[in-house]
Amino acid sequence: MRSRRSSRRLRNTEATGIEETRVFEASEVRRPRRSWVRALGLAILAASLFLGGVAFGFYQYIARPHAELIPVEDQGTYQGRINVLVLGIDSGVNGKPVNPQATMTGTRSDVLILASFDPETKDVGLLSIPRDTRVYIPAPINGFEKAAHAHAYGGPALAVKTIEEFLDVPIHYYVRVDFEAFKKGVDALGGVDVDVPQDMYYSDPSQNLLIDLKKGPQTLSGDQALEFVRFRSYENGDIGRIEAQSLFLKALLKRAISLSTVLKVPELIGTLSPYVKTDLSADEILSIVNRARGVTSDNVTHATVPGVDKNIDDHNGQGELSYWLADREATGRLVDELIRGISRERNATIAVAIQYGNGIVGSADALATFLRGQGFNVTSVGSANRQDYLETRVVANEGKRSSQFSVLNSVIEHCRGAKSFTGSVPEGVDVLIIVGKDVSF
Repeated sequence: MRSRRSSRRLRNTEATGIEETRVFEASEVRRPRRSWVRALGLAILAASLFLGGVAFGFYQYIARPHAELIPVEDQGTYQGRINVLVLGIDSGVNGKPVNPQATMTGTRSDVLILASFDPETKDVGLLSIPRDTRVYIPAPINGFEKAAHAHAYGGPALAVKTIEEFLDVPIHYYVRVDFEAFKKGVDALGGVDVDVPQDMYYSDPSQNLLIDLKKGPQTLSGDQALEFVRFRSYENGDIGRIEAQSLFLKALLKRAISLSTVLKVPELIGTLSPYVKTDLSADEILSIVNRARGVTSDNVTHATVPGVDKNIDDHNGQGELSYWLADREATGRLVDELIRGISRERNATIAVAIQYGNGIVGSADALATFLRGQGFNVTSVGSANRQDYLETRVVANEGKRSSQFSVLNSVIEHCRGAKSFTGSVPEGVDVLIIVGKDVSF
């Protein structure tokens, strides 16, 4: 992943075929549209697409040996987690034609999921951002709107920039998925095995909708899967619906990362490619896939931005809109865990020694303060045996790889050239950091 670009530089969307996105006037976007069904389906599909590619990498990655005090991997400097914004849209439904003759439309994003993958620990974090989340949308809007509107105003580039600023994390790539891919994706996977918790029947001729599923274990086709996620009549209301959605998501993720799915990858690509747009190049996709060895459903954690519903008039007395107001503190904790890969509880168990090896006495103290803020047990700060280190080294013995990469994942924020090494460390210490000239605060 050496070629990964800066978090705030996206490629020209015209080069990726996103010709249907236009800049909307604010008045065209403010009218809310309730489409939780569409959002759920896209969320599930987005997660399965991301993890399906990760699973394929299990069979492609070749582990590289390492010796005493040499880099753990020879693919270059570790660059931290890979963050991908998954956008779910429903083309032609929630956007207006550019002109009367136009067949393409601009759209809001019904689904926003930030997926984060750590190539070393194999952890995958999925953070769903409700479409009605009140966020600040930068230029050309420069104001507070619903998160879903960013895509309508400025396409994937503006959506990425908006979520970057909202969550205060870099986003390296985007993947945009059309809702039609949901049913096709489930069918291409050969269906999804679900133990339907109850009989499900609902009829609405006005929507041309008929849901008729029987209780019990079964393999749901694409059409049946859509029926399953649309059903809402549970005895315990929304709690039952949330439980059923979680059940389906887990079942789909299990199928998406199975061997049978890997064998269907060519079929999936052919089926879903018309409905998926991304700024990932073929080489970048292959690089991610090749580094995904060992990912299982146990490595995947999913959560939704916590908050509350509230009506707010943001537009000079033009009427109140229903927003999802994020709980900033709780959201920050989730971002730390799922996107930054920071677990303060786990970090507290890791003993870290820091030595400056760059001639800058205060650099080790600054890094110690930063790491303590992330929960690490920094036991000592001192000087290295020499002062000509260009790149920061994160050293641990063979049995401390997990602790090593927890530290490296945090250090990389301020030491962009940091590399992991195997080697001896001071007694009572899990990880030794030798700060190089690449440090920046």
